[in-house]
Amino acid sequence: MKSKVTVAQVLLNAVMILVVIVTIFPLIWMVSSSLKLQTALFSNEIEILPRPISFESYKTVLHEYAFITWFRNSFFTTLGIFVVQLLVSLLAAFALGYYRTKWNQVMFYFLLITMVIPFQVTMIPNYVLMSRIGAVNTWWGVILPYGANASTFFFLYQNVRSIPRSYYEVAHIEGANSFWTFRNVTVALCKGAISAISVLTIIDAWNLYFWPLLVMSTPDSRTLTIALRQFTDHETGNRFGPFMATATLASLPVIVAYLFFQRNIINAFISSGIKG
Repeated sequence: MKSKVTVAQVLLNAVMILVVIVTIFPLIWMVSSSLKLQTALFSNEIEILPRPISFESYKTVLHEYAFITWFRNSFFTTLGIFVVQLLVSLLAAFALGYYRTKWNQVMFYFLLITMVIPFQVTMIPNYVLMSRIGAVNTWWGVILPYGANASTFFFLYQNVRSIPRSYYEVAHIEGANSFWTFRNVTVALCKGAISAISVLTIIDAWNLYFWPLLVMSTPDSRTLTIALRQFTDHETGNRFGPFMATATLASLPVIVAYLFFQRNIINAFISSGIKG
């Protein structure tokens, strides 16, 4: 027996398709513009598929600009934020989930309070600290302030505390130390959540703009997000072709990462919501 398609379902699907088109169209337009000739960028005609297809903008970016340096800076700052933030958050989640003390609730709510503190409040103290330790214009100047993140901790803690207490008790009875328990119980049972939050952390770190703009002022220290500003100039004009080419190249790593791990992200968030 075939199920009847209602008007509400048709409208819902139409709205969803419209939302997808509106969301994806800027990305398609960015890629399309990066493949157009400079003269075609200012044409009144809307062409999704460029005619002819030109790679001049990509050649300009790779030969006339320090794209490799920008990419390297973005890569290593993102890698540093990912490793430090994930390790700190996972250890904090394990500590509050494994060790039972009277201070657990206090520490938990203290960490949650930091989630509502806006970046503008900590921006100046962080910059002063990075300046005093000589981390300005270095990768560590970007990495250290993002080494701890309450949102990452909260997400991991929701999964860690769902692990049955009996698993820890069995490990303790068998003589396992804290490091073995952390590695073989907590990490092993939270692989899905760890992979999901890893992708989200990488995407967030890769797209950082304002903080790297403050601490990375020299040309050799710029990341890709900051370097995009070089293509806009009120005196010499805007180079939209190379701008779109750089934006396309900068978007590829996070798009590929999300496509590979999107199932883990969705499953981890669903399970986190159920268990939390």
